[in-house]
Amino acid sequence: MRTSLPAEREALRPLQSLWIDWLVLRLLNEPTVDQKRVWFVIDELASLQKLPQLHTAITENRKSRNPVVLGFQGKAQLEYLYGHLAEVMLSQPATSVWLTTKEPNAGEWVSKFIGKVEIERLRETHFDGTRAGRNFTLDRQIEPLVMESEISGLADLHAYMKYQNYVTRFSFPYFDMPEVAKGFQLRHRPDDKLPYDPQRRRGGETQLPSSELMQVPEPATPPQEAPRTPEMKQDVAIDAEPLEPQNLILRG
Repeated sequence: MRTSLPAEREALRPLQSLWIDWLVLRLLNEPTVDQKRVWFVIDELASLQKLPQLHTAITENRKSRNPVVLGFQGKAQLEYLYGHLAEVMLSQPATSVWLTTKEPNAGEWVSKFIGKVEIERLRETHFDGTRAGRNFTLDRQIEPLVMESEISGLADLHAYMKYQNYVTRFSFPYFDMPEVAKGFQLRHRPDDKLPYDPQRRRGGETQLPSSELMQVPEPATPPQEAPRTPEMKQDVAIDAEPLEPQNLILRG
């Protein structure tokens, strides 16, 4: 069951990468006595961002006893994300399963990864004439165990598996799993309303309801007059009676 749609993949990629990276880092600790084994099955590894702890998990995860299963389309995807660390990451898995690939460089790399084999052929030489007889010699040649053309010519549901130094070719049936739930079930929450409906997306364009496309203007508020400051009136005291003259008395 999926937890997101392809349209939201770019937005959720940082979160999904962060969660997986944290989980890998958490399970790198020494396992406890009653701890169960946790399998990391990461398909389409290139669809995630670079996981800084994935290289540590592949190289040091044996002591934590948490197997890692990686699925990807080609070596170039890992080299683009992890650079030179991709070579170290690809050398750590004990079991490798290779399906068909039509890319010549990828097929040649798979052939080299599976390895070469030394073949001894008995060569017989006949002598005619006066010195009739036969001579036998051993001819040793080193050839790829699986040719590049065999990788590119694999039929569907056929693969090569390499475990340690053993290589075998096998086929597997197609499992038609019954549908027990929908691939994606949108959860409706009253407090979480999206500006679009994912089920109405057509050709990558968002179709908004007409009610959301209309912009309702906010009601205009009447202008408020600034408060008036009270005017200061000058008090003028008017005395009806005339002022009396002041007498200055000098004493000798």
